Amino acid sequence: MGSIPLGQMSPLMLQPIHTDLRARLVLLLLLTCSIPGPIVARLTYAWTYQEMFERADLVVIAGVVSSKDTEERRTLLDDIRVIGVTTEFKSYLVLKGDKNVATFRLHHYRLQSEADENIVNGPDLVRIPKHPATFLLFLSKEPDGRYAPVTGQTDPAGLSVLELRGWAE
Repeated sequence: MGSIPLGQMSPLMLQPIHTDLRARLVLLLLLTCSIPGPIVARLTYAWTYQEMFERADLVVIAGVVSSKDTEERRTLLDDIRVIGVTTEFKSYLVLKGDKNVATFRLHHYRLQSEADENIVNGPDLVRIPKHPATFLLFLSKEPDGRYAPVTGQTDPAGLSVLELRGWAE
């Protein structure tokens, strides 16, 4: 018995070849899609609310009164330029700290360039909206009397300076 030339094979005889070829193509496609591209990430500490509460000097629900840039300029994450900002808040409810704090100033940063907004793994900075806004803040007191995010200045918006949605004051 010899080999049958490809042109003389019946469709039933070719089916195992097609099935094997399809399986190999599917496997190749799956392997190609599963190879990760360059992975870009930075490690951050996973704070809990309890940890932030314990380390904070002031935990407060407060509304924005005003916000202004300072002369302070620095870089975060080695190469992202930021501008210092002082935002004044009115306390609505003090959960921890001096209950007589009617107003206080938050020291934080904003990006120097709007082009940096889309940087992969960039900082998650506090954004003060143009509309009236209320925040839950976990803060530590600085030597100059202002407060800063207890989790640091790199990612406060996702951790210790949280904008609240709603109408209550």
